[in-house]
Amino acid sequence: MSTHPLSSDPAQNKNVSILSAGLLLRILAGGIAAAIILTAFGLLTSSGHGAAFLLQKIIVNLVSGLLYVAVMAPLAISLPLRWPARFGAIFVPLYVTGVLADLVEAYFYTTTLTPFKLVMALIFESIPFLLIALVIAWLLPPSSKARSRPGLRQRALLSWLWRIVLVGILYVPTYYLFATLVTPIEHIFYHDPSFVAQLHTQVPPASVTIILEAFRGVFFALAMLPVLAVMDGPSWPLLLYLTLIGVVIEAWVPLLGQANWPWAMRLGNMLELTGDALGRGIAITLLLALPATFKRRKETEAG
Repeated sequence: MSTHPLSSDPAQNKNVSILSAGLLLRILAGGIAAAIILTAFGLLTSSGHGAAFLLQKIIVNLVSGLLYVAVMAPLAISLPLRWPARFGAIFVPLYVTGVLADLVEAYFYTTTLTPFKLVMALIFESIPFLLIALVIAWLLPPSSKARSRPGLRQRALLSWLWRIVLVGILYVPTYYLFATLVTPIEHIFYHDPSFVAQLHTQVPPASVTIILEAFRGVFFALAMLPVLAVMDGPSWPLLLYLTLIGVVIEAWVPLLGQANWPWAMRLGNMLELTGDALGRGIAITLLLALPATFKRRKETEAG
């Protein structure tokens, strides 16, 4: 994830411009394809609505599709893997961050999900993300520099396990911290009977929340392993990218579709989820990326 200044050679600069324009066109095409997938999937799962509602959904899905493809583009062009592995490395962050972690949390925070419905939702909601991941893997092939990426550094299995578990544990205070910070904004809505009835919300015991959020932290850490395998370089760009993935997939895109929520509720959720993503990104960078980065630099200097 390093940046390179433009060369003084006009021909080389022109080639860079052409490549950049080509990448932008591919992202645009992928975003449109993703919007078509999301719209078709939405039509299959929703009852009939008026033309105004359909137009609103198309616009939301177009923005969502562009965000999905744009945020996964740096990962896609950095993956030097064979096609099936590239598809899996793109699908996992999308699905775990956008579906798995949220549905597991919703099972405990709403009254609408039974174990059977949860399993069916996890399977059913995977379909559009499978298709979007296929589109991204096809439209955004690896760059020439991706072929020399070193991949994840070798660690003992026990080392990986305790680091990933610690990321999950550290996510618990992160979750509580930002939930507390936005309480003045969201508190009134979670105690509004009409809003609670609309969302079918419930609040689980603190003991359940602590265990649940620790597991979600582990899920998020596992989902970012493909990113860590290819995004070598300075830690700050990596941290920003990890945070951006969480913010876009877990916050921006889902909140786009909550047009019936009060703006203050959407703002509170945006701030909370942004803080969560940043906290996770810091923990993942410190525990899973930096030690490998330091070792990689040491090996490079020794070589």
